[in-house]
Amino acid sequence: MRWRVFVAFLGVLPACGDDPADTGLSVGMSASGATSASTSAGEATTGGSETGGSESGAAPTTTTGDTTAALPTTTDATTTTGSGPSDMCGNGIVEGEEECDLGAANADDAACTLACELAACGDGLVRDDVEQCDDGNLFPGDGCDPDCQFESQGEDTEVVLEDLALMIPSDLYDGTQSSMACVDLPIAKVGVVHDVRMKIGAQHPHVGDLVFKLWSPKGTVLTLMSLPGGAEAADDGMSDSTENSDIDPVWPVAFRNDGTDAELMGHSLGIDQAVCRDDGVCEYAPSPGAGPGEDFGDFTGEPSEGTWRFCAGDSAFADKGTLESVTLTVVVG
Repeated sequence: MRWRVFVAFLGVLPACGDDPADTGLSVGMSASGATSASTSAGEATTGGSETGGSESGAAPTTTTGDTTAALPTTTDATTTTGSGPSDMCGNGIVEGEEECDLGAANADDAACTLACELAACGDGLVRDDVEQCDDGNLFPGDGCDPDCQFESQGEDTEVVLEDLALMIPSDLYDGTQSSMACVDLPIAKVGVVHDVRMKIGAQHPHVGDLVFKLWSPKGTVLTLMSLPGGAEAADDGMSDSTENSDIDPVWPVAFRNDGTDAELMGHSLGIDQAVCRDDGVCEYAPSPGAGPGEDFGDFTGEPSEGTWRFCAGDSAFADKGTLESVTLTVVVG
């Protein structure tokens, strides 16, 4: 079927000096950038789009006498232009303002950080096997030199808290700091951390119920021990340990990197026997289990000054315990 449409434009063309707007002819752009064309009695609207500085989409017209006939127009498909791929740090492609992108290999202790920036001395991040420290600046004389190497062997600074009698919330530990009993340990000495040691005095009839954690002023967290003798699936307090030996505040346990694995705490003892007191094993190396951290080296190179925090959690029902003493030793350079 053929349709014939005759549109009369008599009297529509403007006279010399008339305002073109009075003709009813307008040029517009749709929200999506697509061209549009509509024709009604006595009115014609032609849409156009600009791409690369040229104008396209307007229909040509031919004038004969007092009439103007619109030539057939072809509606083009919508063309969408953009600024290119979005900046996605971690996808393995260097995009936008990224300096690097190694995908899953991005890490704050690697050559390309989690922010897709090239690691550099003075960025506050300690790069494994390259930097000994990084205090966020390149100034000498503050324990970390401009090449991010230690300037000295460091000296001990210590905070001791005693007679705490702080109740450890029973059966409330869920992996969060708020579910634990915590004490603040302020370190005033300015410098960078070379090493950390701790000594904890606590009273509890089942050492396997306990979780100990340490936070640095920067926010790094190390799990010193997590339910010794148990194989927890996650750091959420939902797992159990069968280790039922005591921990006695008169016989505090020390934590240092070269100690016995804390996962073995009390493993040779029976009920009513106490760690350190009855087995002579009083120094332990951190054993995070399912908790965060690896060992005291996690703090190496961080600023020493500020408030450190130690927390103790209890994941089992019935048996109650208290935190009695905490000693934090930070080796500062």
